[in-house]
Amino acid sequence: MTIARSLLSTCALFAAITGLAFTSSSTVPAADEFKGDAYPLDTCVVSGEKLGADAITVVLSGMKDKNLDGTQMKFCCAKCEATFKADPSKYTAKLNEQIIKAAGTYPLTHCLVMADEKLDDSAKTVVFHNHVYKLCCKKCIARFEKDPTKYAAAFDSQIVAAQKPGYKAKKCPISGADIKADSTDVVLGDRLVRTCCEKCAAKAKADPKATIVKVDAIVAASEKADR
Repeated sequence: MTIARSLLSTCALFAAITGLAFTSSSTVPAADEFKGDAYPLDTCVVSGEKLGADAITVVLSGMKDKNLDGTQMKFCCAKCEATFKADPSKYTAKLNEQIIKAAGTYPLTHCLVMADEKLDDSAKTVVFHNHVYKLCCKKCIARFEKDPTKYAAAFDSQIVAAQKPGYKAKKCPISGADIKADSTDVVLGDRLVRTCCEKCAAKAKADPKATIVKVDAIVAASEKADR
């Protein structure tokens, strides 16, 4: 009877552990299931090492700072991934500083929170999901950080509205299919890219630099053909 109980207890413990492991792994986002922009740097924020082909790509989830959830990160090794996750606040300031430094000219002229306020040299900068946003003052940063998804969507809407009328690429940069009125729009950094479908939009988002190069090549080829 004692042996039987022991076996039952062991089996129950094994089932609980494996069940927990299955539940945990099933809730971890895939590397391409990120929000905002793909990781824009070519170095590991923890070690400073150049990222190679064996870099580890993860999407943050279950973070104490919920605004980090959904952010794609890349690390040079599993140790750096664990180090970052153990104390992200130690590295986020450095990460954001590098992202801001790498960003191009900000495309909007007015604050996302107070739309009537024009941005000037005193504008404040904030990073959310690897993307840079500018706001007119510290109060607006506080309001932004309370609901960053709302204002990130507003940014994308303004980019689409501004760039869609003059968009020149007539082919999807992923599939090569024709762009139509109901094609899928995606914002990569500060650029609008039009794709033929949601799947192609996701692929474009996963590798924004390569996608932009393809879009520019499509436009250049079209302009050359029209000469």
